[in-house]
Amino acid sequence: MESIQFGLANNYDSGRYNSVATNEQISIEVHNSESSGKMWYHIGLINKATIEWGKSTPYSDGFYPSVALNNKNIVVEVHETSNVLTHSMYAKVGLVNGSTIEWWGKDEKYDTGVQPNIAINDYGVLVEVHKSQSHDVLYYRVGKLNGKTISWGKSRSYEKGIKPSVAITNSGWVVEVHQSESAAKLHYRVGHINGDSINWSNSIPYQDGINPSVAITDDGRIIEVHESQGISGLWQMSGVINGTAILWSEATNFDSGSTPKAAISSSGQVAVQVHASEGLSFGLWYSLSRLMNTADFMRDLLPLTQDLPFKKMVFPASHDAGMYTHGLETFGKTQDLNLYQQLQAGVRYFDLRPDKNLNIYHGLAGPSVQEVLNDVKLFYEEGHRELAILKFSHFDKFTSDIYKTLKTMINDTIGPWLFRSIPEGYQRLADIPMGTYLKDKGQILVVIDDNWAVTDEPKNGFWVYRDWQDSTANLGDLTVFDIYSNTMRYSTMETDQLQKFNAFNGQCCSKQKNNSWECQEFSQTPCDLFLLSWTLTPPTGVWLFAKEADSNLGRIMSYLQPNTNGYFPNILYLDYTEYARPTFIAELFTKIYNNITHRSPLPKEVNVMAG
Repeated sequence: MESIQFGLANNYDSGRYNSVATNEQISIEVHNSESSGKMWYHIGLINKATIEWGKSTPYSDGFYPSVALNNKNIVVEVHETSNVLTHSMYAKVGLVNGSTIEWWGKDEKYDTGVQPNIAINDYGVLVEVHKSQSHDVLYYRVGKLNGKTISWGKSRSYEKGIKPSVAITNSGWVVEVHQSESAAKLHYRVGHINGDSINWSNSIPYQDGINPSVAITDDGRIIEVHESQGISGLWQMSGVINGTAILWSEATNFDSGSTPKAAISSSGQVAVQVHASEGLSFGLWYSLSRLMNTADFMRDLLPLTQDLPFKKMVFPASHDAGMYTHGLETFGKTQDLNLYQQLQAGVRYFDLRPDKNLNIYHGLAGPSVQEVLNDVKLFYEEGHRELAILKFSHFDKFTSDIYKTLKTMINDTIGPWLFRSIPEGYQRLADIPMGTYLKDKGQILVVIDDNWAVTDEPKNGFWVYRDWQDSTANLGDLTVFDIYSNTMRYSTMETDQLQKFNAFNGQCCSKQKNNSWECQEFSQTPCDLFLLSWTLTPPTGVWLFAKEADSNLGRIMSYLQPNTNGYFPNILYLDYTEYARPTFIAELFTKIYNNITHRSPLPKEVNVMAG
């Protein structure tokens, strides 16, 4: 099932009561000032995995604005009165004109009430929902653009509740969500427009929470965000209309904050959420993503990437992938999803460090290797046609007998999916096309650091891994540039990793400069992949440091071109991976870096690297 990964957000302004709408090219955001009834808008240009927001522009007075946008760049905004005693509601209509909105006329009063929310489709049909100013009763109105004004149908009550949100398709399907009037319970309705009314299904509870917001694609796929009813947490869900019901995904956390609002383009290729800071702060935040099937993203890319060599892919990666078991985030914990959940979320490169007891460790012992392998097996038994890389390294007090036991455990558990031999015509694992790896089924590459797999001949599924600067890099079946920054400061890490990336030339290093990561003499051994080590190294409390790195990954990648040698980051190496939106980013940049789109064939010459 498709899901949404919004991840940790970036700040774009200060204010309160923000709302957002989007199509594939632009997003429109509206909000109130921190302490007045002045309302402002931003126009944002969609740029890869980020939004380039224009200046904040005042446009009217009022409270609790809600905005809608269609593919014709027509904007509709509704808000409560600027006089809090009258409870009037007003609408504005306009057209995006470059970096501004050309508003058509003055604010027009259309009803009385509070908490208005608006949706529009490409035919100029609108649905507005709001709450009564005096009772917890919800109302809707259907409207139609008539030139530069709105012709409204009558106001009709449809439910008890508060905080309603609505979305509409071009074919007239309507989805509404709201919060119960008496509890932190969320409900939805599905309906279809019939003239100036809506034929609604029954109201169905779907989740605990408060302050829900819903958006819909033109083919009936849904995203929803809401706020936790308890501690300050924001949650995301996806769904699809099934008759008069919705089939929902599980709710997952993506950030902290308050009053989230969601928007999605009619195609589902662009999804945006905005929210306010929690507590007494007035920060406004956003993140960009899209609907996608993260569990099968490689399979879904195959029509475009079947001729693409492994070394030209971008992979979501998990640092200390097995360290998810400790409840105390201050001791060793680097992830909060187990291996099965990480695979479902799109992670395809796993850093696994076994100790002599065949447990995964990082300071403390985590889950057993067997538990990790069982999770991998569970995923592949479901039939996913995906390529995963399990990197085993940092062997703690290993012996040859322990290594043999590890091999037996791996063979017995995930043996049917091990990639065991390089096909004729290829020399290295990284040169093999994705279509060859995934021709018939999912595959797993097990790569072994240190010298344990060097004497395994034939490799039979246990491949030798080597770092870029290793003196025996020539023995590696897979070689990777992987040098972390060893800092707790985000800005230092960012500068360090981008400097290393810019220097990467696809060759291993036979001699480093004294007291430096830089290379003095390069070898003839290819370095297959560049690992962007987007991690910080605190002695404890990894989550507190991972947040800044994860929230900034998409923004940095959106401006990161292939380096002067023609290479790009292959492995996005992260703590708490899902909070960085890595699968959305990896899929997007696999296509961008290789000049392929959903509608263009893959160039055959894509296997040729610069230089």
